[in-house]
Amino acid sequence: MMLYRIGADWPRSAEQLEEALAGEPFAECGASQQKSTGWVPPRGDAHGALVESVDGQWIARFCLETKPVPGDAVRRKTQEAVEQIEKTTGRKPGKKEVRDLRDDALLALLPQAFPRRSHITLWIDPQRRWLVLDTGAQGKADELITSLARVAGRGFEVGLLQTAQSPQGAMAAWLADESGDALPHAFNVERECELKGSGDEPAVVKFARHPLLTDEVRQHIAEGKLPTKLALGWAGRVGFVLTQALQIKKVTFEEGVFDKGAKPGEDDRFDADVALATGELVGLIGDLIEALGGEADSTAVTDQAPAAAGAARTPAPQGAPATVGADQDEGPPF
Repeated sequence: MMLYRIGADWPRSAEQLEEALAGEPFAECGASQQKSTGWVPPRGDAHGALVESVDGQWIARFCLETKPVPGDAVRRKTQEAVEQIEKTTGRKPGKKEVRDLRDDALLALLPQAFPRRSHITLWIDPQRRWLVLDTGAQGKADELITSLARVAGRGFEVGLLQTAQSPQGAMAAWLADESGDALPHAFNVERECELKGSGDEPAVVKFARHPLLTDEVRQHIAEGKLPTKLALGWAGRVGFVLTQALQIKKVTFEEGVFDKGAKPGEDDRFDADVALATGELVGLIGDLIEALGGEADSTAVTDQAPAAAGAARTPAPQGAPATVGADQDEGPPF
């Protein structure tokens, strides 16, 4: 999950958000179209609402469809066209003509390409002004934020949520502390971690299914390696991995959080699962922000699409690079 802070002026209601998203509904790629994006009903109904309000939380879903064409296929088709020109005219095409031939080859191959579709769930907590995306892929997040900026009009402001203390610095302090008092009481260290050194070819040490509050880990930190990922538990209810870029990955809900025998995400449990998941995550995110010294003062970005997308790329002040995660990170079961 990626965490954003939205300005106070937009949206004022779920209805306003619904009206805005209706400006860019999703339509599948045409025969010669390589990419298409837009908003789809979060419940999965063909003609359902684009925004669902559940327990005061707003849920929407962004769809991305691409038609990837293998580069090798484009090169082969382009080369065939080049050879045909040389054979029939006796001349070698120039660079601009080859580029045009390459574009023509791509357009000719697109109708044969199989589309790939992925979704990003957007969760807005209107009371706390949080905007949460269930993706770790920065490019996909930028697509969604840019779409929001296009349809929202004036008053749309968004920026990455930033904390007073860097996640990396806090994770290092938690792991280095022998007494165990540095870690806030709501959290516990689990058994997965990645430590990275500095320099042009930094050493990387990964721990999996391994105790982390040990002299071995403390020694690595004393040598200058810093955590880029750390598995944590919250209140005995949610497990997750925190990254240096303040992303929350691999979210898992402990047994008993959801009703026994029910699978999160089933259509007939949409409202219940959204209420339960967001209820837990509100507590987790709030405690995490507090554990990182509270939210830092930040200036939200402009209401123009390119600037909004740029804000999504802006790293937190701690200097941690944006992390690109798997397309299908485990996240809230909306």
